[in-house]
Amino acid sequence: MFDFMRETIFWLALGGLTLSMMGVAALLQFERERMQLRTRMQRAAGTGPAVAKTSLQQQGGSLNHKLTQLRRIVARMGERFSVVLGGEAAETTVDLATAGFRGRDAVLIYAFLKAVVPLVALVAGLGWVFATTSVGIEMIKPAGIVIAIALSLSKSVDFYVDQRRKERLNRIRRGFPDMLELLVISSEAGLGPQPALHRVAAELKTNSPELSQEILQMVSEMQMTNDRRGAYEKLSIRVPLPEIGIFTQTLDQSDTYGTPFSRAMRTLIEEQRSNRLMAVEEKAARLPVLMTLPLIFCIMPAVFVVVIGPAVLSVIDNILAGG
Repeated sequence: MFDFMRETIFWLALGGLTLSMMGVAALLQFERERMQLRTRMQRAAGTGPAVAKTSLQQQGGSLNHKLTQLRRIVARMGERFSVVLGGEAAETTVDLATAGFRGRDAVLIYAFLKAVVPLVALVAGLGWVFATTSVGIEMIKPAGIVIAIALSLSKSVDFYVDQRRKERLNRIRRGFPDMLELLVISSEAGLGPQPALHRVAAELKTNSPELSQEILQMVSEMQMTNDRRGAYEKLSIRVPLPEIGIFTQTLDQSDTYGTPFSRAMRTLIEEQRSNRLMAVEEKAARLPVLMTLPLIFCIMPAVFVVVIGPAVLSVIDNILAGG
């Protein structure tokens, strides 16, 4: 009975792995045929490469070409499995954009790494377990390890995206005060909102490239669509920081009520300086509480040894001398 169950589960796992490999092979063949068809159409239109060059590329190929094909295959498989995200696809897109992944296939690659890779690892691992371990209690430990590895692969994608998101937002937060200072200087020098933002973003490319990229994208959206409020809202969505939210609200109020840009930026920078000072004071007020444990476990034992040690040694010497 156990041998029959073992063989059945093994063949099911092997069949699932085989189907996965056949799907990858089918996607490879489909991508190859699509590339050949596109090359022929371009050659017929007079915009494609020559036949000799095309055959050379097909025979040898370059590393960039292979990587491009692999990326397209991953994106296509991720598109097949992106349904697992359900209604969270829009939120995932925002999180990936906040983390700096804004490619067209970012969500598809995310779905591939989160769903397909752990599934393949799970099927391959369980197949290996059933093939090398007899059915019984001893199978529980390796099967649990395989399941834990598959879950770790799935969760590691979210962990990596969250870490990238936090690091990127921290870098933007550190560069935000410098941006305000430069905006005040530029606005008081006579530049309007859009020229000042463009100039400041160009100046911040070295110190804060993430913030510079976001500001340049906002300015480009304002110039192309002439919808300033929409550009401000998109910036707030891409960079969910309180500082950026207040900044976009100030820009919107300046456009709506006609407040001078330089005055609005000066008021905003004064508020930000007050907030930064309050944050520093709050951290300083927490220092006594944070120093309590190091004081008890690191400093007080040394103080006790220095103060009480000579008296203890004297008592021990008297006891030994008296004995």
